[in-house]
Amino acid sequence: MKEADEIIITRVLNGDLNAYTLLVDKYKDRVFSLVRGIVKDNAVAEEVAQDVFVKAYTSLKKFRKESGFSTWIYRIAYNTAVSQTRQKKFWLKSFDEQMEIADRWDIDGQSEADEAGKTRLELLNRALPELPAEDKLILMLYYFEDQPVEEISRSSGLSPSNVKVKLFRIRNKLKSIMERLGKAVPVVY
Repeated sequence: MKEADEIIITRVLNGDLNAYTLLVDKYKDRVFSLVRGIVKDNAVAEEVAQDVFVKAYTSLKKFRKESGFSTWIYRIAYNTAVSQTRQKKFWLKSFDEQMEIADRWDIDGQSEADEAGKTRLELLNRALPELPAEDKLILMLYYFEDQPVEEISRSSGLSPSNVKVKLFRIRNKLKSIMERLGKAVPVVY
């Protein structure tokens, strides 16, 4: 039976440094996934995820247990990854991943092989880099990582209603950018 996070944290704070590996093992996949969704590069995501666990370890005394450890580490992961994207240029996904995006967006109910679908996908790919990093992150977490609003809220530190408002504004901003870039091609989202 796995120990509760609070018990493991207490063990670490009492000098059992090896106990921290239990927390790393428990959260490494989710932290990596969250970071990977932001930085888009596996090698960079691995480095950032390691940084996240180092930051969490060095700040463990500051963990107040007001929320769960998972929420706390996801917030550290979110902030660290966003900082990384500000330091390095944010690149779009590879072509294969972009085709997957087209499937998930279900642009106007048409396949990417359809000419209108190709045009919209091209506009989407040209519009995404124009969004601020935080907007791209929220969009990616919600639509491409299928994270619920509540989880995005916990990870980002925004209230759930603020996440919903941001998603609404991001969709409108993305639509405006796509219309500006295209020939006023109607965008369905």
